Amino acid sequence: MLPGYCTLDHDGCVTCSDAGIPVRVVSVDGYDALCEDAAGNRAEIAVELVEPVGVGEVLLTHGGVAIGRVEAEA
Repeated sequence: MLPGYCTLDHDGCVTCSDAGIPVRVVSVDGYDALCEDAAGNRAEIAVELVEPVGVGEVLLTHGGVAIGRVEAEA
C-alpha cells in the first residue's frame, strides 16, 4: 500500500480501526474540499494529509479529515 492510499476493508478505517466514510470530491479550495457521500450529504473535508486531490476522486474520511484515497477496482 502506498502512503496516503487506503483500501476499504468492510468499511473500516485501516488507520484507527473505526468507521471510515468514502466520499467523492465535488470541489477543492486549498486544504479543504467539498465532498459528497453516497446518500448525497455534503461536507467540508480537510485534505492536507492526502493532497493533492482532484474533483471526482473518492477519499476515505474520518472525523472530517481525509485519511486516504479509495482506488477504483480494476
